Order: sequence, then C-alpha cells, then structure tokens
Amino acid sequence: MSDEIYLDDAALRAEILRLTREHARRQVARSDHFEPGSTLVNYAGRVYDADDVERLVGASLDFWLTAGPEATTLENRLARWIGVEHLALVNSGSSANLLAFATLMSHRLGDRRIEPGDEVITVAAGFPTTVAPIVQLGAVPVFVDVKAETANIDTTMLEAARSDRTKAVMVAHALGNPFDLDAVMDFCRRHDLWLVEDNCDALGSRWDSAVEGEQRYTGTFGHLATSSFYPAHHMTTGEGGAVYTSDDELAGIMLSIRDWGRDCWCKSGRDNTCGKRFDQQHGSLPFGYDHKFVYSHLG
Repeated sequence: MSDEIYLDDAALRAEILRLTREHARRQVARSDHFEPGSTLVNYAGRVYDADDVERLVGASLDFWLTAGPEATTLENRLARWIGVEHLALVNSGSSANLLAFATLMSHRLGDRRIEPGDEVITVAAGFPTTVAPIVQLGAVPVFVDVKAETANIDTTMLEAARSDRTKAVMVAHALGNPFDLDAVMDFCRRHDLWLVEDNCDALGSRWDSAVEGEQRYTGTFGHLATSSFYPAHHMTTGEGGAVYTSDDELAGIMLSIRDWGRDCWCKSGRDNTCGKRFDQQHGSLPFGYDHKFVYSHLG
C-alpha cells in the first residue's frame, strides 16, 4: 500500500503556495543580509517579498499567460494610488511611451492630433525611448538641454524651441526628481500643447504645484503619463509598463490601440456592454455592423 498522502486539488494548491511562501521568505531573508565592506551595493534591482512570489506562482498554477485577474487588480489599485481615472498595463515602459504618443496621433482628436512632420519638444540628454516614439511615428523631435544640477529639462529654453509646427512636449522626470512641472504646464497651456510625462524614474514622487494649487504625484499633471516596471525601477512585473490618464477620450483611444485597434470596449467574455452593439453607424460600413468586430485604429 502506498504511503503517498492524497490531497484534493484545493489542498494541493494550498500546500504548493505554502511551500512557495516559505522558500521565498528564506531567499529574501538571505538577500537582506548586509555586510559592511563586502556586500555589493547595487544602484538598482528587483525588490520583492514572499507575497509577490506566492501570487506569481498562483497565477502560473492557473496558467494565465496573458493579462488576467492579477493584471486587472494592479491596473485598478495603481490607478487609485497614483490618483488617475484610467491605467492600462503594457509589456514595457518603452511600449508605454509608444502607446502614449500613438494615442495623441488618433484621428478621433481631429485638429488637435499630432501628425507626421509635427514637432515635439524633448530633451537631448535623456533615455532614448522617450524620443524613439516621436521618430517612429513620423514626428520631429526638437531638442532642448538639461540643467547639470538636476538632469531635468531647462525650461528657459522652451520658448526658443517652439515653432508653428509644435504640438507637444514629451519629457521624463530624471532619476526620481520632478522637472519644473509648473513652468512646463504653463508653457503647454499658453500654446495649447499636449504634455506627456515619462514617469518611469519618478513613480511616487510628488510635485507641489502653484499652477494646480495642490501637491500631487508626478504622472497626474500631463495629459498622459507612463511608467516602467523593469527590475531597475521602483516596482517590477519582470518586464512591463503602464500608460495612465484622467482624460476619458484619451483613455478610450489608448485602450483601443493597446488592444489591436478594436473599437469595442467589452471585457473578454462579455457582450453588448454599450447596449447598442448592432445599432450604430461605423464609417462606411453597413448600419448595424457588429461593433465587436470594428477596428478603428492600427493597434
């Protein structure tokens, strides 16, 4: 007779997660030890605890290979924590920047959209993927310098960088230090420009704004903002990133582009959330064409 103890599925899962937590707890305890003079001090690196590992293994046991319940929980909780209405997870901070910029080129924005050949002000000394989407999507980066003492944008150079083709400012908060948001916001509002905050280095930083009359987290002042969850950043999903905004129109566009360009916003497994799935006119398609299969962007 076998000595093997039979566990039903629920009990087996619970035991796997219990052992996972214990293993992770021991690993974290070892990595927390610091020996002055011998322990290497990294400038950045992944930070996690036993709860993170348990949830990671739990998602793997459910065989979630794409965004699932944990992703939805992260989107909702992180949006509330930052103080924005909408947040969309993507596969990297670089993709987040690409998605944010593509959102501002949507036909839905009419005359406000950025078009190929339009100019976007950014910094000459920064991370390349803040600039890359501007070039990838056919706009023209116009570079200004940074201040040596902060590595952030020199806002005194903004006016000289502007032309009749300028449509946006896209710039990062350097190394966790917010750039002068009041100066940049004032410039953008006076000239009716889009502002994209690359918040990859500054998640959790705050700015006390005289323009807005309150202190808020960085990433809540621009029309759109982005974060990266690469291991060197504040929190990690292995890879990963996010785009966020409190603008309902921009949120609809960014979700459409992220999700293959589809126009329908129904969650997977749900239909006719809008109540008019077969009762709309979509461009030159026949009236009543199934909204679930309408794609309004190149996603």
